[in-house]
Amino acid sequence: MRPPGAGYPFDDWAEIYDRVYADLTHDVPFYVQLALANAGPVLELGCGTGRVSLAMAEAGVNVLGIDISPLMAARANAKAAARGLGWRAAFQADDMRTLRLERTFGLVGMPFRSPQPLTTPSDQRAVLATAAAHLATGGTLAFDVFNPDPDLLADTGDEPFVDSIVVQPDGSVVIVHATNRWDHAEQLSHPHLWIEEHTREGVTLAVHEREFAMRYVHVGEMRDMLADAGFEVEAVYGGFDGEPVEDDCDDLAFVARRG
Repeated sequence: MRPPGAGYPFDDWAEIYDRVYADLTHDVPFYVQLALANAGPVLELGCGTGRVSLAMAEAGVNVLGIDISPLMAARANAKAAARGLGWRAAFQADDMRTLRLERTFGLVGMPFRSPQPLTTPSDQRAVLATAAAHLATGGTLAFDVFNPDPDLLADTGDEPFVDSIVVQPDGSVVIVHATNRWDHAEQLSHPHLWIEEHTREGVTLAVHEREFAMRYVHVGEMRDMLADAGFEVEAVYGGFDGEPVEDDCDDLAFVARRG
């Protein structure tokens, strides 16, 4: 097995991830409420540095987070320890396509588009099988993906745009510039990010570059994959406040139960 930092997917995110997504909180109540509503602990697949898992733990839920990146999992464990949550939230590096633990959970969550870096239908089906394997009958699976609406897919993505500007607690600023290339035959999005870190006075501290791929999924295809994995779809929302799915919504949030 390769040591941490030796080329695992998303290891290169670990050091900057929390700064890039410092203000990403809009999905947290959705997952926390589901965690509280379902008996038993939570398994989060694709947990990153624990952004959502730690919010669940702070709400009183026991959580196990899984991420492919050892560096991301290590950072999540450090954050849990610093917040006094190490007894309630634990994180480990593993592949969510093949993970098999000898225990079940009340909720399996995959926040922030976690199924989409799996870039083939077989890989996405594999992670749904993992979720099913870790839920008792009637257990809940919740996840979100971006909505591949017609206008979004028609955008060539050639022109750079500012994806986000995030002011940090110390006044420094992280600016994310992006372009995106589509491969409609394979249903892939290829984001290319330039992440600039500046002092509060505007002095550039660092520039990071990231390229990756995400497989988009239409609602009908995802319903079919869930059914094949033994799930019954309970709801599909066009966001995290229970809103209906519209062509122009940004997110598709799925809630399904293991039959």
